Amino acid sequence: MKTQLIIILSILFSASGIAQPTVSGFTTPAKDTIITLPKNSITLTGTAIKANPGHPILDTTWVETSGPAATITNPANRMTTTVTGMVQGNYVFTLTATDKQNAASATVKVTVVNGVLATGLANFNVARNNSGILLTWQTNMEENNSHFIIQKSIDGSNFTDIATIASKAENGNSDVQLNYSYQILGEVIAAGMNNFLLAMCLLGSIVWISRLKNIYKRVVLGLVCMSLISCSKSVTPPSNVIASKTEFRLKQVDLQGHFTYSEVKLAN
Repeated sequence: MKTQLIIILSILFSASGIAQPTVSGFTTPAKDTIITLPKNSITLTGTAIKANPGHPILDTTWVETSGPAATITNPANRMTTTVTGMVQGNYVFTLTATDKQNAASATVKVTVVNGVLATGLANFNVARNNSGILLTWQTNMEENNSHFIIQKSIDGSNFTDIATIASKAENGNSDVQLNYSYQILGEVIAAGMNNFLLAMCLLGSIVWISRLKNIYKRVVLGLVCMSLISCSKSVTPPSNVIASKTEFRLKQVDLQGHFTYSEVKLAN
């Protein structure tokens, strides 16, 4: 009787010491991620490795541990699943793997943020003045707003940052109208103006040379050509020149680093 009891206790003690499966879970493309509405779905996937050759993984399942309502689909391979119908908020999902003896779990976090930032941009204007270009804009309200970044483009597709303007709203929140402005100092020139001036100088030189004798014409014409070629290679526009085709836009950034863009404007 003692021998049988010892055997039973040994089996129970041995079973309790069986290692748990190794489970990991992650979202695509990162373990814990942020998605921005209107996107409202995400793929969950994971791994489960058996801890003992005699105890294969029998079942895996994803469940929502916390967060607003969402729908988890369960395809045949439940190691990978899709969550749909998500709304703004913080979610935690748990993957559990079970073998003959034990179960183990892993969690992932998903944060869903609003894709439309709560800043009411009433207007955005770009206008020439005697000093260069003046940008003005107005907000009807601001919520969670951090700052504005002024961007410009000379080709209509590639934009560069030229200034950062902090929000006037206290702690990024305001329910009153706020006005902003930024002056870009510089001389606005029309496209092709340099070429026009160069052509006028060349015509004037031709008229003047035509009045000279032939021997002088050749000498003076050679000197003029050399001067024009040299000028065309060495002269660069001043740094404060703003081309008439330059486009501007606002990048509005909230306190979490999310952002949206205004419409693109040319100087009026």
